[in-house]
Amino acid sequence: MVLASTAFDVSSQSNFVAYWGQSSAGSQKSLGEYCGDSSIDVIVMAFLYQFPNTKLDLSATCRSTFPGSELLHCPDVAADIKKCQSQGKAVILSMGGAAGAYGFSSDDDGRKYADTVWDMFLGGSGSQRPFDDAVLDGVDLDIEGGSTAGYAAYVAQLRSHFEASSDKKYYITGAPQCPFPDAMLGSTLNSAWFDMVFVQFYNNFCGLDAYPQGFNYGQWDTWAKSQSANKNVKLYIGAPGSQSAAGRGYVDASTINSIASDIRSKYTSFGGVMTWDASQAFDASSWGQSVSSALKSGGSKKRALEPLQGRFISTRSANVTAGAMQVKLELVEGSDVYISDTENTFGFHVRIQSADQPIRQGWELHIPLPVGVSVAQASAQAHNIRVHDNTLVVVDGSSINENMAVAFRVAGQHIGNEFGLPDPAKIMLYTTA
Repeated sequence: MVLASTAFDVSSQSNFVAYWGQSSAGSQKSLGEYCGDSSIDVIVMAFLYQFPNTKLDLSATCRSTFPGSELLHCPDVAADIKKCQSQGKAVILSMGGAAGAYGFSSDDDGRKYADTVWDMFLGGSGSQRPFDDAVLDGVDLDIEGGSTAGYAAYVAQLRSHFEASSDKKYYITGAPQCPFPDAMLGSTLNSAWFDMVFVQFYNNFCGLDAYPQGFNYGQWDTWAKSQSANKNVKLYIGAPGSQSAAGRGYVDASTINSIASDIRSKYTSFGGVMTWDASQAFDASSWGQSVSSALKSGGSKKRALEPLQGRFISTRSANVTAGAMQVKLELVEGSDVYISDTENTFGFHVRIQSADQPIRQGWELHIPLPVGVSVAQASAQAHNIRVHDNTLVVVDGSSINENMAVAFRVAGQHIGNEFGLPDPAKIMLYTTA
């Protein structure tokens, strides 16, 4: 995708992007109405579904054409594009899609069509411009079929136009499916400069419904930081806006908020969430508003945990996933419970803080012991504890049905090597929820 806007911040980790144009829910509003919603930062217009013989499809939004041509002419959409841009939103055009006839036979074809797109939709001056004098902020590459040839050359040629233009800064991104490498865009992503990549985490085994074990954001992050031409490329979690928006991969707002919060805390490559599509995400369920609000507030809404008493010597913490729940685990070595090599004892505080939903009664916490350390005996304040396979297993022993936060103390005697605080990132929390 190629994108430009003075207001849009490509470096942000809280952007919300919505596809618009295909009315997949059958209830699509005008582009201008969606741009009146502060939840949306970028609108992706879908689709330029045939190229290089240019054909657009915006569902029922625009049906008029230039005289003697099949090329759409959409003055009302042009006015809405300007309205969106005046409100600081970026509006881009998506090329490709799941259905259509498109592709290049050579690099030369790609370069020539880049000139065409520049003149028809961006900063050029073509005689027939579907959106008149409205200058789009970019072009999305959602390539799901046809040949893989010519796209890197296409992007490079567009960049040559961008560099010659001083009135706008342009950005390039793509929209691959989550299996890595992407079958259609893989080689282009490696060779061309991309600023943002909208990974479609749906309709595949690596989607949101496979989180956390099968969800492969980490693989894309590795690509971003080691193979991408732009090592600062931003990755987006692409998500269906409702159950009917995709064959598989839909998760409710609470779940994706937790997932996005987790990914954001672990990966600097995270840029936000993309959704298919506006008609699905911004229906009566308000899925889109909820997800965007969580992004812009810094993640899932968190509730404060009262600080533990005493002077703390050292702390280790990590965000951990428990089913659909995201929690923060913190291990604290305090003045009242400490690690002693001379007395062969250990002790530390444990704090479990849920991001957005209660921790229900009946949980288990599995704490792997440091290498070379074994435990002779252990106790956990107000909870049951046992040692299994060199792991401390703490079992909920409270009478409270649910809590947003849990805090307790673990102590005991160890055998061999310096104890040290366990690694919270390796701890597993099992819940009944």
